[in-house]
Amino acid sequence: DRLSVANAESPISPTGHADYDARIDELGLREYVEEVDEQGFSVIPPEKVATPEFAERVRDVVLRIAEERTGNSFSLDQNGNAGKYQGEPQTEGQFIMYYLLFEDPIFEEWLENPVMRTMVDHYMRGEGQLSSLTSFVKWKGGDYGDTMGLHSDTPRTASGVLPETCNDVVNSAFCLTDYSLENGAIAFVPGSHKLCRFPEPGELVDQAVPVEAPAGSLIFFNGNVWHGAFPKLTDGLRLTITTYVCHQRLKTQEQYQWRIPREMLERHDAEFAKFLGAADPMEIGRAHV
Repeated sequence: DRLSVANAESPISPTGHADYDARIDELGLREYVEEVDEQGFSVIPPEKVATPEFAERVRDVVLRIAEERTGNSFSLDQNGNAGKYQGEPQTEGQFIMYYLLFEDPIFEEWLENPVMRTMVDHYMRGEGQLSSLTSFVKWKGGDYGDTMGLHSDTPRTASGVLPETCNDVVNSAFCLTDYSLENGAIAFVPGSHKLCRFPEPGELVDQAVPVEAPAGSLIFFNGNVWHGAFPKLTDGLRLTITTYVCHQRLKTQEQYQWRIPREMLERHDAEFAKFLGAADPMEIGRAHV
């Protein structure tokens, strides 16, 4: 029988740690939490996330890094090219840049963003750890095919069952350009996080919806929700910063622990070190080898 995500029961909402919930209300984020709980994702508008000047600074840094890594020039109104850069996964109309944290101090600023971090802490109950900080650079022709690349970000289990009563991962996209259907918006299947499993190839593609959002928005989503992307039909670039966070018991995509300069840690508080896994009691440093 055809699945209907609308009839699935909602996962248990995170409980405990009332200070995290109080911070949600302090920042006026309750409605976005409710949307994430119900449909698996929410768009937090630019005026709540950061100043336009900050978003523009991040965008300029991303374009600079793209030029350095590819050897090509980039302009927002022109299509891109991966040039000499080799990343995985990489398609004809898109590449992903990894390990941005070490490229510019502005990414440290982003990791201290109160809205993003408050949403993360609410769902991870203070036990979230940065798994990767990346940028998707997409241009006309970027396309995942008929399946739209629908997937879940929660790591696959042997049983195929994803967690229902807790969050192994959460993710967010800080939009550096406008997101629209024609511009290759991210696609979500609303409510699919409640199914607590991975999609079969092509499953529920007809229920996927585009998330349209102006530059500066933060698209925050549950790790279980099925998502992919629509093809980009317009000329120019679609840029984003993706902040992928996992529970501290899980292996991260990017390995930070031995790579974080002491100067970076000294610029921030203990929570910053914990978020990067630099305060992990299970991590034995090279000095002990």
